[in-house]
Amino acid sequence: MERTPQQVDFIDKLLDPTSGHLCLRARAGTGKTTTILEAVDDYAARHPSHELLICCFGKGIQREIEAKLAKRGHSDWRKIQASTSHSMGWGLVRFAFKLSKEQINKNKVRDIIKVQNDEIYHMFGSQIEDLVYYAKMEGFGFFGDVQIGDKHAWYKMADHYNINAFEETDSMDAVVEAAQRIYRMSLDKVDEVDFNDMVLWPLIKNIRVRFTKDVIFLDEAQDTSRARRALIKKFLKPRGRLMVVGDDRQAIMGFAGASANALEELIEELNCTVMPLTVTWRCPKKVVELAQHYVPDIEAADDAPEGEVHYLDVLPEEFNPTDAILCRNTAPLITTAYMLIKKKVACKVEGRDIGEGLIKIVERWKIKTITRFLDKLEDYRARECQKAVAKGKEGKVDEINDRCDTLVVICQTVQEQGGKSIEDVKRFIGELFSDDVKEQGMLTLATYHRSKGREWERVMLIEPWRCPSKWAKKDWELRQEDNLNYVAITRAQKTLMFVG
Repeated sequence: MERTPQQVDFIDKLLDPTSGHLCLRARAGTGKTTTILEAVDDYAARHPSHELLICCFGKGIQREIEAKLAKRGHSDWRKIQASTSHSMGWGLVRFAFKLSKEQINKNKVRDIIKVQNDEIYHMFGSQIEDLVYYAKMEGFGFFGDVQIGDKHAWYKMADHYNINAFEETDSMDAVVEAAQRIYRMSLDKVDEVDFNDMVLWPLIKNIRVRFTKDVIFLDEAQDTSRARRALIKKFLKPRGRLMVVGDDRQAIMGFAGASANALEELIEELNCTVMPLTVTWRCPKKVVELAQHYVPDIEAADDAPEGEVHYLDVLPEEFNPTDAILCRNTAPLITTAYMLIKKKVACKVEGRDIGEGLIKIVERWKIKTITRFLDKLEDYRARECQKAVAKGKEGKVDEINDRCDTLVVICQTVQEQGGKSIEDVKRFIGELFSDDVKEQGMLTLATYHRSKGREWERVMLIEPWRCPSKWAKKDWELRQEDNLNYVAITRAQKTLMFVG
């Protein structure tokens, strides 16, 4: 391939040993993976004895990059390898504690909670589990400002991630104490490991990294948690260099534990030289024009097609497996999916873990009928929205309403089909939500959040007026909403449609 001037500048800077840490700020669809691979080729040729690692965001991307590295002749994994942060941590943990894959238990924390006798664990097991999950993501017990015994740090985290849903807010004291206890028990239980332990244990238990790297490429850096970044730094040689790769305007994963300003924090911590990658090879010119309202420096390739942008009242009649229907919120996707299923259009909603989260709420009150559940749900909605407004967290209201609206639509759909029980609702959710829908040859429905990292020939944005959320008022909240619009728009390879 012929390299662009920006790619040449980045690779030249990488090959200069005096240039230190770098940040490749790569806009949507600009070929960052290709740029990383080209950089690896040149660096390996210049420094054949050096060891390089590409840290990928997920297992699927890791496998894809491994195949591309092999095609390029990089077959010695000890010199050049692709990995995820969890795989890196697992390698250390497995060796240090002599564990096997059979001892990986994704429900480790839940299992510990279930065997506790105190009533607090039965009443608030879900909240305790969430608190421990995010505390591991935040590196509690490793960083000085988030120590395990610091109640203030736990309250701050609970507020940030909206972990509440308590009948009485003064239950929070007991819940935090219970979460601290479960957190310590989880750290002490070294015969089992969950996925967050893979990142946390090498830090908090100070496990030595035996095979450090000369250069690490950290892909999707804007979506990293504080603990993940610390783990990756452990793998650098004393004079090793970190290549931070990401797009600050695609930072939308804060709700899942990523730091809101991860890219900026890394740039500041490491004093990175920032290199731009702004020419998108994915999007046609008309789509790029829209994206420039949010990110002015993104550019269309000179030979990019014009593409199409349409504004429609209703969805088209025909769909292809290469299409996607996206929305800011989940509830409209459920309504649309049911309408399409009745028309015999094969489709699913992207995100199996979204479904799992909804099932947690469904199971919360230990009731059996849909009618009773809907009564409980409306009471829950009212209480949680009022509490969010009283605490000055109006932005949380949109999340609460979307979650409740989604469950209402699902329950009504199940009732239309003749279902009456909570088990019917759980079964419907399990069948509707999936991962990697496009690869299954089906029409994909996804939230803007879930569309990130993916692309489709034709993208339909339904109810686009939902973004920005009416509850987003602070500067950082409005920026997050702009980021979501930018992500959604730049998923389109040929045609973009705004519907309704």
